[in-house]
Amino acid sequence: MSVEHKEHVEVVRDSGYERRRQINEVAPSTQTTLVSRIIQLIWLLTAIVVLLIGVRFVLQMIGANEANAFASLIFQLTNPLISPFANLLPNTPISTGMAVEWSTLVAGVAYLLLGLLLTSLVRILFGSTRSVRRTRTVERSRS
Repeated sequence: MSVEHKEHVEVVRDSGYERRRQINEVAPSTQTTLVSRIIQLIWLLTAIVVLLIGVRFVLQMIGANEANAFASLIFQLTNPLISPFANLLPNTPISTGMAVEWSTLVAGVAYLLLGLLLTSLVRILFGSTRSVRRTRTVERSRS
């Protein structure tokens, strides 16, 4: 990974003292910035998926009417996400129409772990996205 190095010195002279500040900046390259944006995009998509799954879990648990437009939309959006986990664990009925859908919780955790795995893989393959700025100030009295 390449980085961009910037260095400059600021000097302020006033009656009786001189202040010299040396500033070193190490900024990430364009490629490093792009990798950082890809990682942010992966986390954004992961957050959206987990949020939708969480809403589905709550709607299922409180026994929401599946004919309702909002509930129907959430269930339609999350059905493809939940389907790999659908019969993994049995649902636990709470009362009439209400149930704890354990497979939904497992799916949410699985997608969080997938997001973590993908971001870690991108970091390993394309390196660090850190930038560093160092400042050193020296003041001297002028006699």
